Amino acid sequence: MHTPIRISPPALAMVRRWHRALGAGVLLAALAGCAATGAVSNPGQEPGSASEDEAHRLAHTRLQLGAMHFSEGRNEIALGEVARALQAYPGYVDAYNLQGWIYLAERDYLKADASFDRALGLRPGDPDIRYNQGWSQCQQKKFDMAQLHFDAALAATRFADQGRARTLLAKAVCLREADSRADTLTLLAQAYELDPGNPTIELNYAQALFDRGEARKARFYAQRLNNSDRASAASLWLGMKIERQQGDAIAVRQLADQLIQRFPTSKEREKFDRGAFDE
Repeated sequence: MHTPIRISPPALAMVRRWHRALGAGVLLAALAGCAATGAVSNPGQEPGSASEDEAHRLAHTRLQLGAMHFSEGRNEIALGEVARALQAYPGYVDAYNLQGWIYLAERDYLKADASFDRALGLRPGDPDIRYNQGWSQCQQKKFDMAQLHFDAALAATRFADQGRARTLLAKAVCLREADSRADTLTLLAQAYELDPGNPTIELNYAQALFDRGEARKARFYAQRLNNSDRASAASLWLGMKIERQQGDAIAVRQLADQLIQRFPTSKEREKFDRGAFDE
């Protein structure tokens, strides 16, 4: 058996920052996701004969190379490696998943959906694939269909807490993008409870609290994030907005110093320079 490899962070470099949408603009910046699909595992069938075992090994190696090229932005080369993996082992579910995420990065939604549909056909009911399908539909602004896929993933009994948390986050982001009146804060609270160490979830939860007018509670989560090695330009910027509202000019300056030092070319730095706290 070959050791599975992880191609998501979870976060997009979480393989081409699949979850940038879930972290950057906070509740909407791109789960280019998000995610996200967990691990690149072994092909759908266990190898039996010597020839099958060799095909399995070759496909696994090709998929590892494809994931590496994708993480470094070489999408065309990555697609070539995925194609070679599928040529060696046509039933390799994770190859179709990676192929779908590459097409998503290229905004080729027709091909992305076809890849995810093929993966689901090989592994019916798989919640990770349902998540992939949901995120693809959300990117296409087919919000009702996206929610159906997310709900199907969440209904799966065999779904790890991290995968469930990621899906709750994506569901909340997609609802926000659809200008839905649904309570996204509840979804984010559930996601945080399942995976409190996920900085993307914590950031989005803090932002949702701040948007709801619960600045003091948002401050707790933003400070928790910014006082760790998981801080990002987005979390520092949110922290600055919270502290500014709370009237703590010293805290704003301290966070600004971190932003300037650690993320000098970020869009958050540019907003700070313009004083665009209310955008």
